[in-house]
Amino acid sequence: MKVKVTVKDLIGRSRVLAGRAGLDREVKSPQVSVAELSSPSSWRSIASSMLHIPPRQSSYLCSLPKKERKRLVAALVRHKPACIVLTGGAVCRELLEGPTSARIPVLKTGNLPRLSRQLTQSLAPRISLHGVLVEVFGLGTLILGESAIGKSEAALDLVLRGHRLVADDMVMIEKADGVIIGSAAELGAELLQIRGLGVVNVRALYGDSATAETSRIGLVVELEEWKKGHNYSLVGLRERRYKLLNVNLPYLKLPVRPGRNMATLIEVAARNQMLKDKGIFTARELDRRIKKRLTG
Repeated sequence: MKVKVTVKDLIGRSRVLAGRAGLDREVKSPQVSVAELSSPSSWRSIASSMLHIPPRQSSYLCSLPKKERKRLVAALVRHKPACIVLTGGAVCRELLEGPTSARIPVLKTGNLPRLSRQLTQSLAPRISLHGVLVEVFGLGTLILGESAIGKSEAALDLVLRGHRLVADDMVMIEKADGVIIGSAAELGAELLQIRGLGVVNVRALYGDSATAETSRIGLVVELEEWKKGHNYSLVGLRERRYKLLNVNLPYLKLPVRPGRNMATLIEVAARNQMLKDKGIFTARELDRRIKKRLTG
């Protein structure tokens, strides 16, 4: 899902020194570019990005003759950065007047790292999925499956066992620093929908420790109706993956059948995945022992 982020969305506590008319300009790059004013060849990738002019570069610009300052700023503006960010140093008139004419905002901030983090988070790829996200033993476990298969009921059972609900029905997914993070839609946080019971507020019922705002997803579990005659694995030697935002996550299918406690199975699946993350693969070890006996 493409996310549109404007300069106005990112201002925060930054001061707008000039170019206020351009606050609706779109920022397309997730990285803050740095301008090396003495090297125009390094400006090729600054279009639609937040352009940082460090104090030493700003002072360098102010040290140039007026005619050279105007020429340099005009050349910089022609590359169409989304905005210019200053963090200190001298500020010459040309650095304010040129961008103003081109409707390019000039901002001043005392916290560039915060601005950079906000930019990265705002432009992170995002999607939404129909499912439930529960943090089981600290492992974000995404539960998928057809409507009415029992996802929310399993989540409620997990909450009663001391685990934490992150999202029900609609899970917002985003990628940050190569990992997948899940959270609830704004109106769905803390809420759980149970057929026949209605909507319940998990935090109000069970306290703050029963919910989490976000969780890194480390396991995907899909619930499906038990299919008669289907060959379900009893060993689990095959490692399956579920791709979310081009990241492959551990994945398994659990057949739903009367008498099976899905919360218990999900809990065991989470524990087993935590072992795998430590390099302990029970199925592989069993396979190794069997092969050793057969060949020994």
